[in-house]
Amino acid sequence: MYSSKIWFRFFVVLGSLVGRDSIPVSDSMEAVKDGDIMLGGLFPIHQCSVIVNTSSSPVQHVCEKFTLSRVIQVLKMIETVESINNSSMLNNLTIGYKILDTCSDATIALQHTSFFIDRRSGSRSSMFHAVIGEYHSEISMAVGRLLTIEYMPQISYGSTAGVLKDKNRFPTFRRTVPEDDHQAKAIAQILRYHNWTWFGIISTDGDYGRNSADLLEKYAKYQNIYVAYRTVLPDILNNKILESKLNESIQIIESTPKVQVIVSFAKPQHMSLLFEKLTPNASGRFWIAGDSWATSFEVLNNRTLKEVGAILGITFLSGNSSNFKSFLKNLDLNPASHPNNTILQHFLRQNINQSKSPEEIRETLLKSVCPHSMFSVGLAVQAVASAVKGICSNKTCLGGLNIQPSELDEALNKTMFTMDNETYRFGESGDMETGYDVILWEETNRNPKEFINNVTLKYVARYIIEKEDVTFLTQSYISQVDYITSHVTSRCSPSCLPGFKRVFFDGKPTCCFKCEQCPPNTFSNKTDADECEACSETHWSPLNATLCTLRKNVFLSWNDHYCITLLVFASLGLLLTLIVMLVFLVNWTTPVVVAAGGPISILILLSLLGTFTSSVLFGGRPTDIQCQTGQVLFGLSFTLCVSCILVKYFKILLAFKPNSAVKRVLKKMFLPYWIIGICVVFQGIICGLWLWKSPPLVFENGGTRSELLIQCAEGSFLFFGLMLSLIGLLALVCFGFAFLGRNLPECYNEEKCISFSMLIYIISWVVFGPIYMSSTASVIKYKPAVQMVVMLISAYGILFCHFMPKSYIILFKRKHNTKDAFNRGIREFTKRLFRRSFKVNQNMSGHESTDSSFTIDSGIENILNGTLANPFSTGTTSSFHLSVENLPQEVHVSADSVYGSSLTFDSSAKMNVENLKNYQTLSGSPKPITCIRNRPELKRTSSVP
Repeated sequence: MYSSKIWFRFFVVLGSLVGRDSIPVSDSMEAVKDGDIMLGGLFPIHQCSVIVNTSSSPVQHVCEKFTLSRVIQVLKMIETVESINNSSMLNNLTIGYKILDTCSDATIALQHTSFFIDRRSGSRSSMFHAVIGEYHSEISMAVGRLLTIEYMPQISYGSTAGVLKDKNRFPTFRRTVPEDDHQAKAIAQILRYHNWTWFGIISTDGDYGRNSADLLEKYAKYQNIYVAYRTVLPDILNNKILESKLNESIQIIESTPKVQVIVSFAKPQHMSLLFEKLTPNASGRFWIAGDSWATSFEVLNNRTLKEVGAILGITFLSGNSSNFKSFLKNLDLNPASHPNNTILQHFLRQNINQSKSPEEIRETLLKSVCPHSMFSVGLAVQAVASAVKGICSNKTCLGGLNIQPSELDEALNKTMFTMDNETYRFGESGDMETGYDVILWEETNRNPKEFINNVTLKYVARYIIEKEDVTFLTQSYISQVDYITSHVTSRCSPSCLPGFKRVFFDGKPTCCFKCEQCPPNTFSNKTDADECEACSETHWSPLNATLCTLRKNVFLSWNDHYCITLLVFASLGLLLTLIVMLVFLVNWTTPVVVAAGGPISILILLSLLGTFTSSVLFGGRPTDIQCQTGQVLFGLSFTLCVSCILVKYFKILLAFKPNSAVKRVLKKMFLPYWIIGICVVFQGIICGLWLWKSPPLVFENGGTRSELLIQCAEGSFLFFGLMLSLIGLLALVCFGFAFLGRNLPECYNEEKCISFSMLIYIISWVVFGPIYMSSTASVIKYKPAVQMVVMLISAYGILFCHFMPKSYIILFKRKHNTKDAFNRGIREFTKRLFRRSFKVNQNMSGHESTDSSFTIDSGIENILNGTLANPFSTGTTSSFHLSVENLPQEVHVSADSVYGSSLTFDSSAKMNVENLKNYQTLSGSPKPITCIRNRPELKRTSSVP
């Protein structure tokens, strides 16, 4: 909107200039010097202008608020021109100038510019080649469009608006200061360096103020820095709403105590009015000054720096000002000595009227020197002189008359010159990217005559455009700035300390957040962390941690007292198993060993050795091979063990099972070693699939503890469960067989041993399941020990229940390990069978009887058919012999050591009794047996061991 006003004024002025002689504004201050190369100068000596007569032509203006800093810039231009003229740089050519006061008004600046481009007068002094100025961007825009008519070069010493680099709109515009884009980047870096993420902006309603604020907001947002508020002051000082806008700004500052940092792109006069209105609640802020007022001491007025707060300024790059200070020290302070410089005359007369001595006036001038503002003016003049030198080196310059503005404009694009040992040139966009100085305002009490408002400027850092980085000049300046800013906090939310992370609110800037503790096994070691970093598998951290600590590797160490205890039991089990095996081998032919199954008992003992060995593999630091070997070895060895027990007892059960069709089928299918092999092979298939599909591997379990548990993971619970289920199924079958064989002969009856051992296995593994699956820390840590305990219990159950009683009899009860002892057992069992199952018909009148008979019980039939294991060697007097000859006519049964008699049956079922004095009935009475009914199913002769 404001730009449209400028252009409207611009065209109005252009219309008013047509058809009449262009002359400077009446009574306008100026500084004039003739030369071969004439430079126009536009400087805002006054801060504003007021229209006093609209009926006159041109409109009469009254300029107000004389500015000393601009007078210094005018003197710098004069000093640079004189320095060049006094050198041999341009040979016989001289540079002249006509410097005019724009009064910070675009209309007045356009009137002056129209004079620079008017060549109709024909006078030498009206042949201008270039214009130096103006300072304000919005005025430079208006001047630049007008200068395009004659294609006259324009070099600004202070206009920083980014739009001015548009060569389509401003083809002849150049500047010796960086554009606002770089200033915004420098300020954003300062905000980030101090971690100020919530700040305010105050600007004027001009191209410079709006553009600078927009750029800063953009670059600050890139670094997660946000604007809390943004107030805009009218650009014109005599604007009626300026007062209300100033009051509004003060109220905003008061209502936002969290915003302690304010960036201002306002003009010096605006900041002076704002500081006058500061209240106690609005004072003490940290101000970052844009280049428009970074060195303007007059903004403080009668306030001290402490009342206003701290000020850090961003100014254009400064140079060596020693020559210019020497110029000021030698400057004639008599107003009459400067008839062609009404600007300097006005300043000198003003100070003389205030009764100031020449020394005081000179001191005022020296204190007002700002190296950066001097440097940019000197660069502009030096650039023109260098371009003229380049032109005249290629042709004869006839006193500058044959040098056209367009020719000079083209030469400026190519010129390169040196100043203060640094090389400078204009870029493609017409910018001279020099850089910025960062200055700190300091309050001082020493030599008040040397400083304005007892404030001094300290250059602490420099922003290099090429590197886009702020660099402190010395280490001491870093400490000084950090000390001043250490108590300044400008944040929407307080910083999150290490150990916390930021949690952002929906719909609010990212600088507004709450702090949340880092969960276990995560950490944050920096302030304002967005996320908590996860610890590695080998590290851990508690709640609200700032670092991860190395986990302690935990496994069932060989030094652990639990592991030592279990290893002792495993070793003892191995030792006892070997001892039992040795005892059985030494007493291989004894009745107890033969009744225990002989070779099958050795297989059971070998499987127990495997079980005890597999339990040892669960101790120590596990490896993949160790995990797989331990599980598979246990599964195969214990399957072999239980299947051997099943076969052994199944054989005994068949021997005494009542005769039936099922029994006869089972007898035909009874292949002991085949059954054992099938069970083991089936378990081997399960284990093989387990190892193929999902084998047990080492697993490092961290959880939330400070310990890294290194254990064997089953890989697949399905195959682990199938392995245990097969063993459990075999155990249940053994348990069932033990129940069915509870009435067998005592020497063959292992019902209690099998029942108890299988019950121990089933109960221990049933209890093992929930414990093993528990997530309790103590249980998880000792999972391998739990499995070792269950394995050892299972193995010890079989060892003690099946072999320890037999070993005890072999070693300490030898009289029970004899033929007679087993004969008595079998005899008692046979007696019970005959009492229960035989019908005995006796002829009480004699031994002859035609009807007396009894039926052989199934138990005897088993003995006859040889299905009962014989505890004695075949051929001894203690063995049973069955001879079936010429069936069905005759049966001979010999039971020498059992009954002490020999019975002979012929086809007439008559019994021949030998040694009648020794014969007895089956019940043990002295009654003789008269006859036994011949059994037609006895078809062949067989021998029962």
